Amino acid sequence: MLFRGQSIAALANLPVQEFSAELAKLKLAGRERDIARDLLAELIARTNFLCDVGLGYLQLNRAAPTLSGGEAQRIRLAAQLGSNLQGVCYVLDEPTIGLHPRDNITLLDTLDRLRAKGNTLVVVEHDEDTIRRADHVIDLGPGAGTRGGELVAQGTALQLAEMRNSATGRCLAAPLLHSRSRRRPVDRETAMIEVSGATLHNLRG
Repeated sequence: MLFRGQSIAALANLPVQEFSAELAKLKLAGRERDIARDLLAELIARTNFLCDVGLGYLQLNRAAPTLSGGEAQRIRLAAQLGSNLQGVCYVLDEPTIGLHPRDNITLLDTLDRLRAKGNTLVVVEHDEDTIRRADHVIDLGPGAGTRGGELVAQGTALQLAEMRNSATGRCLAAPLLHSRSRRRPVDRETAMIEVSGATLHNLRG
């Protein structure tokens, strides 16, 4: 069974972003428009939510076990965006991990929209942009593991930047500089590993 020359399998093989573009190009009329009206609106909304949380590159037919933890978490987040629930407390564990900086901003805007609906977001995160966008920051320390259970500081990002006892605050006030030591020379003679013909999941040759 084909629709406009394409099978469901071919459409499901597209990344979300391309599938969304295909939906936007559809021009339906008459009986087709009546049948697809609600379905099309739902598909467009759901694919837009997936793009909003930085998952536009995923193919629709990707099996759930092949997704990273961050991808699976953002899929659940996209589902919540479409539910229009209010008064819900969401707990997110490093939702920005693995995101390109461009997609990071889009995700933070999406979280703002979720919060604006009257929900509470508790986010465990080390990303500076996320920390600066938070209404309230809780800094636990003084170190990781068994030493990480004390409340070191809390407040807005600006307030934390003035607290010298907070490692997070010190980094917000004066971000750490990367080492300026010379990089080792890398040329065609340098030993390397080459991966060729990789086409699994997100890899395209």
